[in-house]
Amino acid sequence: MEIEKTRETSWKIQLKKKNEIIEITSVEISGEVRIIKLALINNDNTVRVEMNKEEFFNFLSLISAFKDVVIGEEPLIIDEELKLIENEQQETQEEVPKLNGNLFQIKTDTTEKQIEDNDNEELNPEEWDPW
Repeated sequence: MEIEKTRETSWKIQLKKKNEIIEITSVEISGEVRIIKLALINNDNTVRVEMNKEEFFNFLSLISAFKDVVIGEEPLIIDEELKLIENEQQETQEEVPKLNGNLFQIKTDTTEKQIEDNDNEELNPEEWDPW
C-alpha cells in the first residue's frame, strides 16, 4: 500500500490596491506537480482556474508572447556595452598603423635543396627518447 503525500505551495501577490490579489498555487502529489491553481481576487469577486502541467506551460507561453508585445524584446547588447565595444575597436584600429612602422622583413635564403635536406634528416632516438 502506497501513501500519496500532497503538498501545496501558494504565493499571494498583493497588487497596488490592497483588495486586489493574484494567488498562484501548485499542488504536488507524491513528489510531482499535478495541478496549478490561479486565482484573481478583487474585493468579494474571485476567479479561480485549475490547470494541469501541460495547460500551465501553454498558458506561460501565451503570457510570454504577450509580454513581448507589450514590452518588446530586449536588445541583446545594452547601449553602454555597445559604446564600449566601439571604443575598443577604435583603439585597436589606431594601434595597427603604429605596429606597421615597427615591422621588418627577414630575408630568407631557403632553397628547395635545403628544404629537401631537412626532410631527409632523421631524428636520433637517443636524443629525444627519455627512457
